[in-house]
Amino acid sequence: MKKILIVNNNLHIGGVQKALVNLLHEVSGKYEITLLLFSACGKLLDRVPGNVRVITPDSPFRWWGLTKEDCKDAGSLLRRAFWAGMTRMAGRGMSARAAGLLQEKIRGFDTAVSFLHSGPPNVFYGGCNEFVLQHVEAGKKVTFLHCDYGAIHADCRENTKLYGQFDRIAACSEGCRDSFLRKLPQFSAKTSVVPNCHNYSEVRTMADAAPVRRKEDRFYIVTVSRFGREKALLRAIGTIASLRPEERAKIRYDIIGSGPEYAQAVRLLRESGLEDTVVLHGEMENPYGFLRAADVLLIPSLSEAAPLVIGEAASLGTPILTTETSSAREMVEQTGWGWVCVNSEEGIRNGIRRLLYEPDTVQETKRRM
Repeated sequence: MKKILIVNNNLHIGGVQKALVNLLHEVSGKYEITLLLFSACGKLLDRVPGNVRVITPDSPFRWWGLTKEDCKDAGSLLRRAFWAGMTRMAGRGMSARAAGLLQEKIRGFDTAVSFLHSGPPNVFYGGCNEFVLQHVEAGKKVTFLHCDYGAIHADCRENTKLYGQFDRIAACSEGCRDSFLRKLPQFSAKTSVVPNCHNYSEVRTMADAAPVRRKEDRFYIVTVSRFGREKALLRAIGTIASLRPEERAKIRYDIIGSGPEYAQAVRLLRESGLEDTVVLHGEMENPYGFLRAADVLLIPSLSEAAPLVIGEAASLGTPILTTETSSAREMVEQTGWGWVCVNSEEGIRNGIRRLLYEPDTVQETKRRM
C-alpha cells in the first residue's frame, strides 16, 4: 500500500479544509495516509477518518497554522505575531526558511502533497508548499490550487520557482487551472484538474438534523462564507441596504461564517438599520438546514476558485446566484444550478431583484436540480 503525506495548515471550518476532509474519506483505506497539520486544531478535526494518522511539526511552522483566536496566552500570541511580522517584512520564503532551521527531514513516503496554495509573498498564509519541497523526502511531490491565482495577486518570481519544483499541480476546477496558466503557461503539461470531493449523503443527513423554519412571505437568501475581503460580504450587505424599502421588507438574508470583517459587518448592520432583514449567525458546524430552507444561495465574492458550497447547495435543491468568478459559469450556469451576475454591487442588486420578482424562475430551477 502506497504511503502518502498530506500537508495543510489546520482544520478550521473553511472550503479548503472541508475539501481535504472529504478527500481523506475518499482515499483512506486505499492508501496509507498521514496528515501533517501545522496546527492540529479546528472543528473539522473530529471528521478525519480514524485510520488517518495525524501529526504536527516540531518546529516554528506550528505557528503558521494558528489563528489569533487559537492563541490561548500572551506567549503564543507573541510568537505567532513574530512569524507574521517576519513574513510581512522579509517575505514568506525567508520566513519559511527560518522556520525550517529547526525542522527535521520527514522521510518514508511515496508521495507528498501540499494541499494549500501559495498566496502573495508578504501575506502570512500558506507555507505548505515550502514545507513539502524543503522538508519532505518523497518519490513524487504534488501541490493543489484552491484559488483564482491571478485575482489573489499570487503571481511572483518566488511562487513561480516553487511551483516549478512540483511534479504535478492539481487545480480544483477548469477555471482555476485556466487562471493559473494565464500567468504561468510553462506549467501547462503538469497542471491537471482534480475536482473537489463532496460527501453529499453527509450534507443531507446534517440538513435533516437541523431543520430551519421560515416565513413563507419572505424571499430567503443565504450566504455561507468566511468574512474575508475577497468574499465581499460587506458589499453584499450594502447591496441589500441599497434596495427599495418595500423590497427589503420581502427579504430575509442569513449570513453564516466568521472572519476578519465580522465586526465591521455588525457595525454596518447597526448603522443601516438592517437587523430585521440581515441576520449574522457566526460560524456554524452545521449550516445545512439554512442552506436547504433558502430560496437561493448568494455568493457575492470578488474572487473564487471552486466553492464547495455550490455543490452542497445543489445537493439540497437550492439554486445559486453568484458573481462572475473563475469557475462561476462552469459550476453554476453550465450545470443549470443557477445564475451568474456581473461582479459588482449593481450586478448583485440586479440579480436579487430579478429573482425576487420572478419566483417562478426560482421554482423552475429547483425542480430541475
